[in-house]
Amino acid sequence: MDEFPFLFELFTLLISLAVAEVLGGFARILKLRARRKAGVDPHAIRVRVGWLVPLLGLLVLLDLATFWNIMWGARDVLDMRMAMVFGVLTLIGGYYLVSTLVFPDEPELWPDFDSYFWQQKPVVVWGILALNLAAQGAIMALGGGQAQDPAAMQRFVESHPLFSFASLALLFNFPAFAWLALTKGKRRAIALMAFVIATQILFAISSWELKGQL
Repeated sequence: MDEFPFLFELFTLLISLAVAEVLGGFARILKLRARRKAGVDPHAIRVRVGWLVPLLGLLVLLDLATFWNIMWGARDVLDMRMAMVFGVLTLIGGYYLVSTLVFPDEPELWPDFDSYFWQQKPVVVWGILALNLAAQGAIMALGGGQAQDPAAMQRFVESHPLFSFASLALLFNFPAFAWLALTKGKRRAIALMAFVIATQILFAISSWELKGQL
């Protein structure tokens, strides 16, 4: 019996909770703005959202999607051994904890979301970087993530130069995450988050036809 579907159900449940946390943050912002525009609470504190927190939320969402895809690609080496289950729980548990820190639970307590961003950014970004490195290291140690047909993969790469470029650009995400965690400049933080988001979207677009050709 294939054990991967059972493990993947656990994985999907946990990662769905992390995604729900981030989407819930976006929902709270929209509701807060709707209340302010409607004048339901004229005494409510005006909250400035800005770009930093929403971009961080989008970055975490895309990283969760990328992580999900990595785990799916390693399905041939994942099973229901206790060590594997604990590993999945640790990684996804870490993602869930990080996701809960992206948006404030009570937006009204933070008149300027930028101040919240600078307080939580190091924990969120270092956490994402550590989880990505741990996941990649675990997959490599287990021997997963290899193309089932290397020749077909080589033909795809040769006929899709955009995929090669996107794959190379994706490698720069790791130093970009480290730089983002350390930077204290608003413009640099926005540029670094935009770079990571763009590389992940570009890779998703360039690899659209990959599965059908391998």
